[in-house]
Amino acid sequence: MKLNKKFPLIVSFLILSSFVFSQTNTGSPYSQNELGELNFLGNVSSISMGGIDTAIDSIEFNINNPASLAKLKTTNYLIGTFYKTTIISDGIAKDNINTANINYIAIGIPVKKFGFGFGVLPYSSVGFNLQTTEEYNMSNSISSRLYGADGNINRAFLSIGLPLIKYLSVGATLNYNFGKFNYESFNLFEEVNYGIFTNSSSEITGFSYNFSTNLSIPLKRDLTINLLYNIYPEGDLNSYNIRSLYTSNNTSLSLESLGDFVDVNLDSRGLENTKLQVPKKFIYSIGLERKNSWFVGVQYEAKLSSGFKNVFLNTPNISYRDSNSISIGGYYIPDSSSLTSYWKRVKYSIGFKNTEKSIIVNNLPVNQFSLNLGLSLPLSGLSKANLGLEIGKTGNDNNLINENYFALRLGVSLNDIWFIKRKYN
Repeated sequence: MKLNKKFPLIVSFLILSSFVFSQTNTGSPYSQNELGELNFLGNVSSISMGGIDTAIDSIEFNINNPASLAKLKTTNYLIGTFYKTTIISDGIAKDNINTANINYIAIGIPVKKFGFGFGVLPYSSVGFNLQTTEEYNMSNSISSRLYGADGNINRAFLSIGLPLIKYLSVGATLNYNFGKFNYESFNLFEEVNYGIFTNSSSEITGFSYNFSTNLSIPLKRDLTINLLYNIYPEGDLNSYNIRSLYTSNNTSLSLESLGDFVDVNLDSRGLENTKLQVPKKFIYSIGLERKNSWFVGVQYEAKLSSGFKNVFLNTPNISYRDSNSISIGGYYIPDSSSLTSYWKRVKYSIGFKNTEKSIIVNNLPVNQFSLNLGLSLPLSGLSKANLGLEIGKTGNDNNLINENYFALRLGVSLNDIWFIKRKYN
Protein backbone atom coordinates (compact mmCIF):
# COMPACT_ATOMS: atom_id res chain seq x y z
CA MET A 1 0.00 0.00 0.00
CA LYS A 2 1.36 3.39 -0.96
CA LEU A 3 2.08 6.08 1.59
CA ASN A 4 -0.57 8.44 0.18
CA LYS A 5 -3.22 5.82 0.93
CA LYS A 6 -1.99 5.42 4.50
CA PHE A 7 -1.88 9.15 5.23
CA PRO A 8 -5.65 9.71 5.74
CA LEU A 9 -5.71 6.88 8.28
CA ILE A 10 -2.77 8.36 10.18
CA VAL A 11 -4.38 11.81 10.25
CA SER A 12 -7.69 10.32 11.44
CA PHE A 13 -5.93 8.58 14.33
CA LEU A 14 -4.26 11.80 15.45
CA ILE A 15 -7.42 13.93 15.15
CA LEU A 16 -9.40 11.38 17.16
CA SER A 17 -6.86 11.50 19.95
CA SER A 18 -7.16 15.27 20.38
CA PHE A 19 -10.81 14.87 21.37
CA VAL A 20 -10.57 11.77 23.53
CA PHE A 21 -7.46 12.57 25.55
CA SER A 22 -9.01 15.74 27.01
CA GLN A 23 -11.01 13.61 29.47
CA THR A 24 -9.87 12.99 33.04
CA ASN A 25 -9.07 9.30 33.46
CA THR A 26 -8.98 8.89 37.24
CA GLY A 27 -10.85 9.58 40.45
CA SER A 28 -8.12 8.43 42.81
CA PRO A 29 -6.93 10.55 45.77
CA TYR A 30 -3.50 9.04 45.11
CA SER A 31 -3.40 10.84 41.77
CA GLN A 32 -1.76 13.64 43.81
CA ASN A 33 1.36 11.56 43.18
CA GLU A 34 4.13 13.43 41.28
CA LEU A 35 2.76 14.16 37.78
CA GLY A 36 -0.51 12.37 38.50
CA GLU A 37 -1.66 8.78 38.18
CA LEU A 38 -0.13 7.06 35.17
CA ASN A 39 -2.71 6.17 32.52
CA PHE A 40 -0.36 4.54 30.06
CA LEU A 41 1.34 1.43 31.42
CA GLY A 42 2.10 -0.28 28.11
CA ASN A 43 0.52 -2.23 25.28
CA VAL A 44 -2.43 -4.36 26.37
CA SER A 45 -0.43 -7.47 25.44
CA SER A 46 2.38 -6.41 27.83
CA ILE A 47 0.11 -5.32 30.69
CA SER A 48 -1.57 -8.74 30.55
CA MET A 49 1.80 -10.24 31.59
CA GLY A 50 2.18 -7.83 34.52
CA GLY A 51 3.80 -5.13 32.39
CA ILE A 52 6.77 -7.16 31.12
CA ASP A 53 8.23 -5.57 27.97
CA THR A 54 11.00 -7.98 27.02
CA ALA A 55 8.89 -10.38 24.92
CA ILE A 56 9.54 -9.14 21.36
CA ASP A 57 6.79 -9.52 18.75
CA SER A 58 7.80 -8.96 15.11
CA ILE A 59 4.25 -7.90 14.18
CA GLU A 60 3.50 -5.52 17.10
CA PHE A 61 5.32 -2.33 18.10
CA ASN A 62 5.94 -2.30 21.86
CA ILE A 63 5.52 1.39 22.75
CA ASN A 64 7.48 1.08 26.02
CA ASN A 65 10.40 -0.62 24.27
CA PRO A 66 11.57 1.35 21.20
CA ALA A 67 14.29 -1.25 20.53
CA SER A 68 11.46 -3.60 19.50
CA LEU A 69 11.12 -1.54 16.29
CA ALA A 70 14.36 -3.10 15.04
CA LYS A 71 12.52 -6.42 14.60
CA LEU A 72 9.20 -5.10 13.28
CA LYS A 73 8.31 -6.83 9.99
CA THR A 74 5.11 -5.09 8.87
CA THR A 75 3.52 -1.68 9.28
CA ASN A 76 1.57 -1.87 12.52
CA TYR A 77 -1.42 0.24 13.61
CA LEU A 78 -2.20 0.17 17.33
CA ILE A 79 -5.11 1.44 19.37
CA GLY A 80 -5.84 0.63 23.02
CA THR A 81 -8.88 1.37 25.18
CA PHE A 82 -9.77 0.75 28.81
CA TYR A 83 -12.66 0.74 31.26
CA LYS A 84 -11.91 0.90 34.99
CA THR A 85 -14.13 0.79 38.03
CA THR A 86 -12.71 1.65 41.46
CA ILE A 87 -14.24 1.22 44.91
CA ILE A 88 -12.71 3.78 47.28
CA SER A 89 -13.07 3.25 51.04
CA ASP A 90 -11.74 5.04 54.12
CA GLY A 91 -13.13 2.45 56.55
CA ILE A 92 -16.34 4.43 57.08
CA ALA A 93 -17.76 5.33 53.69
CA LYS A 94 -17.37 3.97 50.17
CA ASP A 95 -17.51 5.55 46.75
CA ASN A 96 -17.63 4.00 43.30
CA ILE A 97 -15.80 5.65 40.37
CA ASN A 98 -15.92 4.57 36.73
CA THR A 99 -13.59 5.81 34.00
CA ALA A 100 -13.11 4.88 30.35
CA ASN A 101 -11.02 6.25 27.51
CA ILE A 102 -8.64 5.52 24.67
CA ASN A 103 -5.28 4.54 26.15
CA TYR A 104 -2.95 4.87 23.15
CA ILE A 105 -2.87 5.38 19.40
CA ALA A 106 0.36 4.49 17.62
CA ILE A 107 1.88 3.40 14.32
CA GLY A 108 5.08 1.39 13.80
CA ILE A 109 6.75 1.34 10.38
CA PRO A 110 9.68 -0.89 9.34
CA VAL A 111 12.11 0.41 6.75
CA LYS A 112 15.21 -1.17 5.20
CA LYS A 113 17.66 -1.07 8.12
CA PHE A 114 15.59 0.17 11.06
CA GLY A 115 12.07 0.84 12.26
CA PHE A 116 10.32 3.93 13.55
CA GLY A 117 7.03 4.68 15.23
CA PHE A 118 4.96 7.55 16.52
CA GLY A 119 1.72 8.16 18.33
CA VAL A 120 -0.19 9.93 21.08
CA LEU A 121 -1.42 8.82 24.48
CA PRO A 122 -2.89 10.25 27.71
CA TYR A 123 0.18 9.90 29.92
CA SER A 124 -1.17 10.81 33.37
CA SER A 125 -4.24 12.23 35.10
CA VAL A 126 -5.26 13.99 38.29
CA GLY A 127 -8.81 13.69 39.57
CA PHE A 128 -10.09 13.68 43.16
CA ASN A 129 -12.38 15.43 45.65
CA LEU A 130 -11.62 15.31 49.38
CA GLN A 131 -12.84 16.93 52.60
CA THR A 132 -11.03 17.44 55.91
CA THR A 133 -12.26 18.95 59.18
CA GLU A 134 -10.17 20.47 61.98
CA GLU A 135 -11.27 21.74 65.39
CA TYR A 136 -9.28 24.43 67.18
CA ASN A 137 -9.40 23.86 70.96
CA MET A 138 -8.42 27.43 71.84
CA SER A 139 -11.42 28.99 70.13
CA ASN A 140 -13.74 25.94 69.83
CA SER A 141 -14.09 26.81 66.16
CA ILE A 142 -14.28 24.34 63.30
CA SER A 143 -12.51 24.68 59.98
CA SER A 144 -13.49 22.53 57.01
CA ARG A 145 -11.55 22.18 53.80
CA LEU A 146 -12.89 20.88 50.51
CA TYR A 147 -10.30 20.37 47.83
CA GLY A 148 -10.01 18.61 44.51
CA ALA A 149 -8.28 18.52 41.16
CA ASP A 150 -8.67 17.37 37.59
CA GLY A 151 -6.63 17.39 34.41
CA ASN A 152 -4.24 15.41 32.23
CA ILE A 153 -0.76 15.35 30.80
CA ASN A 154 -0.83 14.03 27.24
CA ARG A 155 2.13 12.81 25.26
CA ALA A 156 3.10 12.77 21.59
CA PHE A 157 6.10 10.57 20.86
CA LEU A 158 8.52 9.56 18.12
CA SER A 159 10.52 6.33 18.44
CA ILE A 160 13.28 4.64 16.46
CA GLY A 161 14.86 1.21 16.79
CA LEU A 162 17.71 -0.42 14.89
CA PRO A 163 19.89 -3.52 15.07
CA LEU A 164 23.36 -2.68 16.36
CA ILE A 165 25.21 -5.99 16.15
CA LYS A 166 24.11 -9.61 16.00
CA TYR A 167 21.42 -10.34 18.62
CA LEU A 168 21.60 -6.73 19.92
CA SER A 169 19.19 -3.89 19.10
CA VAL A 170 18.81 -0.40 20.53
CA GLY A 171 16.05 2.19 20.51
CA ALA A 172 15.14 5.69 21.62
CA THR A 173 11.94 7.67 22.15
CA LEU A 174 11.45 11.43 22.22
CA ASN A 175 8.29 12.57 24.04
CA TYR A 176 6.56 15.93 23.94
CA ASN A 177 4.39 16.33 27.03
CA PHE A 178 1.54 18.82 27.25
CA GLY A 179 -1.52 19.32 29.41
CA LYS A 180 -3.21 21.22 32.20
CA PHE A 181 -4.04 20.56 35.85
CA ASN A 182 -6.78 22.48 37.69
CA TYR A 183 -6.89 22.66 41.49
CA GLU A 184 -9.69 24.01 43.69
CA SER A 185 -9.95 24.36 47.46
CA PHE A 186 -12.54 25.89 49.78
CA ASN A 187 -11.59 26.71 53.37
CA LEU A 188 -14.68 27.30 55.50
CA PHE A 189 -14.65 28.81 59.00
CA GLU A 190 -18.05 27.80 60.37
CA GLU A 191 -18.18 30.05 63.46
CA VAL A 192 -17.98 33.20 61.35
CA ASN A 193 -19.70 31.91 58.18
CA TYR A 194 -16.72 32.91 56.12
CA GLY A 195 -14.78 31.03 53.50
CA ILE A 196 -11.93 31.40 51.04
CA PHE A 197 -12.09 29.71 47.64
CA THR A 198 -8.81 29.17 45.78
CA ASN A 199 -8.60 28.30 42.10
CA SER A 200 -5.19 27.30 40.74
CA SER A 201 -4.11 25.93 37.38
CA SER A 202 -0.88 24.76 35.78
CA GLU A 203 -0.21 24.50 32.05
CA ILE A 204 2.52 21.91 31.57
CA THR A 205 4.80 21.44 28.57
CA GLY A 206 8.19 19.93 27.92
CA PHE A 207 10.25 17.09 26.46
CA SER A 208 11.34 13.78 27.96
CA TYR A 209 13.00 10.74 26.45
CA ASN A 210 14.05 7.16 27.06
CA PHE A 211 16.51 4.63 25.65
CA SER A 212 16.23 0.85 25.49
CA THR A 213 18.57 -2.03 24.69
CA ASN A 214 17.43 -5.54 23.76
CA LEU A 215 19.65 -8.61 23.69
CA SER A 216 18.14 -11.82 22.26
CA ILE A 217 20.39 -14.86 22.59
CA PRO A 218 19.29 -18.06 20.79
CA LEU A 219 19.69 -21.31 22.73
CA LYS A 220 19.11 -24.95 21.88
CA ARG A 221 15.64 -26.42 21.22
CA ASP A 222 14.28 -23.19 19.68
CA LEU A 223 14.68 -21.34 22.96
CA THR A 224 15.68 -17.68 23.23
CA ILE A 225 16.71 -15.69 26.27
CA ASN A 226 15.71 -12.01 26.07
CA LEU A 227 17.31 -9.23 28.11
CA LEU A 228 16.00 -5.65 28.30
CA TYR A 229 17.50 -2.50 29.79
CA ASN A 230 15.38 0.64 29.62
CA ILE A 231 16.40 4.02 31.06
CA TYR A 232 14.36 7.21 31.43
CA PRO A 233 16.81 10.04 32.25
CA GLU A 234 15.84 12.77 34.71
CA GLY A 235 14.34 15.87 33.12
CA ASP A 236 12.18 18.91 33.77
CA LEU A 237 8.78 20.03 32.50
CA ASN A 238 7.75 23.68 32.38
CA SER A 239 4.74 24.72 34.44
CA TYR A 240 2.99 28.06 33.84
CA ASN A 241 0.82 28.76 36.89
CA ILE A 242 -2.20 30.95 37.67
CA ARG A 243 -4.02 31.40 41.00
CA SER A 244 -7.14 33.34 42.00
CA LEU A 245 -8.67 33.86 45.46
CA TYR A 246 -12.39 34.37 46.15
CA THR A 247 -14.22 35.16 49.39
CA SER A 248 -17.54 33.69 50.45
CA ASN A 249 -19.95 34.72 53.21
CA ASN A 250 -21.93 31.50 53.05
CA THR A 251 -21.47 28.10 54.67
CA SER A 252 -22.10 26.31 51.38
CA LEU A 253 -19.89 26.41 48.33
CA SER A 254 -21.72 27.66 45.25
CA LEU A 255 -21.08 30.14 42.48
CA GLU A 256 -23.71 32.44 44.00
CA SER A 257 -21.88 32.56 47.34
CA LEU A 258 -18.57 33.70 45.86
CA GLY A 259 -17.79 37.36 46.35
CA ASP A 260 -14.72 39.46 45.62
CA PHE A 261 -11.73 37.85 43.96
CA VAL A 262 -8.12 38.73 43.33
CA ASP A 263 -5.54 37.28 40.95
CA VAL A 264 -2.45 36.40 42.94
CA ASN A 265 0.82 37.94 41.74
CA LEU A 266 2.81 34.72 41.42
CA ASP A 267 5.65 36.33 39.49
CA SER A 268 6.76 38.32 42.54
CA ARG A 269 7.00 35.06 44.49
CA GLY A 270 8.84 33.17 41.76
CA LEU A 271 5.86 30.85 41.26
CA GLU A 272 4.47 31.93 37.89
CA ASN A 273 6.93 29.78 35.94
CA THR A 274 8.22 26.70 37.75
CA LYS A 275 9.77 23.34 36.93
CA LEU A 276 8.39 19.86 37.55
CA GLN A 277 10.94 17.09 37.75
CA VAL A 278 10.56 13.95 35.66
CA PRO A 279 12.28 11.38 37.92
CA LYS A 280 14.97 9.07 36.57
CA LYS A 281 13.73 5.52 36.01
CA PHE A 282 15.47 2.22 35.27
CA ILE A 283 13.93 -1.01 33.99
CA TYR A 284 15.63 -4.42 33.92
CA SER A 285 13.92 -7.44 32.43
CA ILE A 286 14.79 -11.02 31.54
CA GLY A 287 12.69 -13.69 29.87
CA LEU A 288 12.92 -17.15 28.36
CA GLU A 289 10.89 -17.81 25.23
CA ARG A 290 10.01 -20.54 22.79
CA LYS A 291 8.74 -18.56 19.81
CA ASN A 292 5.01 -18.87 19.15
CA SER A 293 4.71 -21.31 22.05
CA TRP A 294 5.44 -19.84 25.50
CA PHE A 295 7.26 -17.12 27.40
CA VAL A 296 8.07 -16.51 31.06
CA GLY A 297 9.82 -13.43 32.40
CA VAL A 298 10.49 -11.11 35.31
CA GLN A 299 10.88 -7.32 35.28
CA TYR A 300 12.17 -4.89 37.91
CA GLU A 301 11.59 -1.13 37.80
CA ALA A 302 13.18 1.53 40.01
CA LYS A 303 12.26 5.23 40.00
CA LEU A 304 14.22 7.90 41.89
CA SER A 305 11.27 9.99 43.09
CA SER A 306 12.36 11.04 46.57
CA GLY A 307 13.54 14.45 45.33
CA PHE A 308 10.27 15.34 43.59
CA LYS A 309 8.52 18.54 44.66
CA ASN A 310 5.97 20.95 43.30
CA VAL A 311 6.75 24.36 44.79
CA PHE A 312 3.54 25.82 43.36
CA LEU A 313 1.38 23.28 45.19
CA ASN A 314 2.97 22.56 48.53
CA THR A 315 0.81 19.86 50.13
CA PRO A 316 1.93 19.42 53.78
CA ASN A 317 0.74 15.82 54.22
CA ILE A 318 2.29 14.55 50.95
CA SER A 319 5.93 13.52 50.54
CA TYR A 320 7.80 11.17 48.23
CA ARG A 321 10.17 8.22 48.29
CA ASP A 322 12.06 6.24 45.66
CA SER A 323 9.63 3.71 44.23
CA ASN A 324 10.07 0.26 42.76
CA SER A 325 8.03 -2.56 41.30
CA ILE A 326 8.53 -6.17 40.32
CA SER A 327 6.53 -8.10 37.74
CA ILE A 328 6.34 -11.82 36.97
CA GLY A 329 4.41 -13.11 34.00
CA GLY A 330 4.26 -14.90 30.70
CA TYR A 331 2.10 -16.37 27.97
CA TYR A 332 1.19 -19.74 26.47
CA ILE A 333 -0.04 -20.67 22.97
CA PRO A 334 -1.29 -24.29 22.72
CA ASP A 335 -0.65 -24.66 18.97
CA SER A 336 0.04 -21.54 16.90
CA SER A 337 -0.25 -23.44 13.58
CA SER A 338 -3.46 -25.34 14.34
CA LEU A 339 -5.90 -25.51 11.42
CA THR A 340 -8.66 -27.27 13.33
CA SER A 341 -9.00 -25.20 16.52
CA TYR A 342 -9.11 -21.41 16.71
CA TRP A 343 -8.65 -21.46 20.50
CA LYS A 344 -5.40 -23.38 20.19
CA ARG A 345 -3.98 -20.39 18.29
CA VAL A 346 -5.00 -17.93 21.01
CA LYS A 347 -2.27 -16.51 23.28
CA TYR A 348 -3.16 -16.84 26.99
CA SER A 349 -1.34 -14.45 29.34
CA ILE A 350 -0.99 -14.01 33.08
CA GLY A 351 1.05 -11.63 35.21
CA PHE A 352 1.51 -10.31 38.75
CA LYS A 353 2.86 -6.91 39.73
CA ASN A 354 3.77 -5.51 43.14
CA THR A 355 4.56 -1.79 43.42
CA GLU A 356 5.86 0.39 46.22
CA LYS A 357 4.47 3.73 45.03
CA SER A 358 6.43 6.93 45.45
CA ILE A 359 3.70 8.88 47.26
CA ILE A 360 3.71 9.01 51.08
CA VAL A 361 0.50 10.25 52.78
CA ASN A 362 0.63 11.37 56.42
CA ASN A 363 4.03 9.63 56.72
CA LEU A 364 2.48 6.33 55.58
CA PRO A 365 3.63 4.54 52.39
CA VAL A 366 1.24 3.49 49.63
CA ASN A 367 1.52 0.12 47.89
CA GLN A 368 -0.23 -1.54 44.97
CA PHE A 369 -0.70 -5.15 43.90
CA SER A 370 -2.36 -6.39 40.73
CA LEU A 371 -3.23 -9.62 38.93
CA ASN A 372 -3.46 -9.49 35.15
CA LEU A 373 -5.04 -11.94 32.70
CA GLY A 374 -5.14 -11.65 28.93
CA LEU A 375 -6.15 -13.17 25.61
CA SER A 376 -4.59 -12.38 22.24
CA LEU A 377 -7.15 -13.30 19.58
CA PRO A 378 -5.94 -13.84 15.98
CA LEU A 379 -7.79 -11.81 13.35
CA SER A 380 -7.48 -11.73 9.58
CA GLY A 381 -3.90 -11.94 8.31
CA LEU A 382 -1.37 -10.95 10.98
CA SER A 383 -3.73 -8.70 12.95
CA LYS A 384 -5.03 -9.48 16.43
CA ALA A 385 -7.23 -8.24 19.25
CA ASN A 386 -5.75 -8.19 22.75
CA LEU A 387 -8.12 -8.44 25.71
CA GLY A 388 -6.94 -7.80 29.25
CA LEU A 389 -8.39 -7.96 32.76
CA GLU A 390 -6.66 -6.39 35.75
CA ILE A 391 -7.72 -6.81 39.38
CA GLY A 392 -5.82 -4.86 42.00
CA LYS A 393 -5.62 -2.96 45.26
CA THR A 394 -3.95 0.37 46.11
CA GLY A 395 -3.47 1.85 49.56
CA ASN A 396 -2.40 0.99 53.07
CA ASP A 397 -4.45 -0.74 55.77
CA ASN A 398 -3.06 1.62 58.43
CA ASN A 399 -5.68 4.42 58.41
CA LEU A 400 -5.34 5.31 54.73
CA ILE A 401 -7.83 5.25 51.88
CA ASN A 402 -7.93 1.89 50.11
CA GLU A 403 -8.85 1.38 46.48
CA ASN A 404 -10.03 -1.93 45.06
CA TYR A 405 -10.32 -1.87 41.30
CA PHE A 406 -10.73 -3.89 38.17
CA ALA A 407 -9.92 -2.75 34.65
CA LEU A 408 -10.92 -4.14 31.26
CA ARG A 409 -8.66 -3.39 28.32
CA LEU A 410 -9.00 -3.87 24.58
CA GLY A 411 -6.07 -3.39 22.24
CA VAL A 412 -6.25 -3.85 18.49
CA SER A 413 -3.11 -4.46 16.45
CA LEU A 414 -3.72 -4.12 12.70
CA ASN A 415 -1.01 -4.92 10.19
CA ASP A 416 -0.46 -3.63 6.69
CA ILE A 417 -1.93 -6.71 5.07
CA TRP A 418 -5.27 -5.78 6.66
CA PHE A 419 -5.62 -2.82 4.30
CA ILE A 420 -4.31 -4.39 1.08
CA LYS A 421 -6.89 -5.17 -1.58
CA ARG A 422 -6.32 -8.66 -2.83
CA LYS A 423 -5.80 -9.05 -6.57
CA TYR A 424 -7.09 -12.00 -8.52
CA ASN A 425 -6.10 -13.03 -12.03
